[in-house]
Amino acid sequence: MNFVFDSDRLAVHFRISQFLYYEARLLDERRWSEWDGLFTEDGVYWAPASPEQPDPDNHVSLIYDTDLLRRVRLARYEHPNAFSLQPFPRSAHLVTNVMIDEYDESTGEIRTNSRFLMCEFRRGVQRFYAGEYVHDLIETNGALKIRSKKATLVNCEGPLESTSLYF
Repeated sequence: MNFVFDSDRLAVHFRISQFLYYEARLLDERRWSEWDGLFTEDGVYWAPASPEQPDPDNHVSLIYDTDLLRRVRLARYEHPNAFSLQPFPRSAHLVTNVMIDEYDESTGEIRTNSRFLMCEFRRGVQRFYAGEYVHDLIETNGALKIRSKKATLVNCEGPLESTSLYF
């Protein structure tokens, strides 16, 4: 990995970091439709059940939402009769240590690695989740989209309290 940053590389890093911060903001502000709009049509959200889990297709995951499953979950978030979500949790997603692992300017494909901390507050209880994000992004027509987002919790294979939110 090359850590030499020229002004062009810094501009790309800044743009990608801002995109990841914006995504976190949309989650915290419950702007579900806008957050869903950040994904490509075939975009997936994956939270593996173990740190070394090779894929979501042949192993049980904490979350594996394709486009359809993500839309079903988001529709439930917005439904007034989703009593199990009342009151709706509040969250703060912090994204840090953003690194660009791969960047192919000719195809617009970008792989990022970052760390996160998510605090959730609901019914008088505060919970913390921390881990690593890997985003596979694609840049088309000047816009960034998420092809896949993998959220690996540091304690994903241990006992976890239930959360209704995306990490």
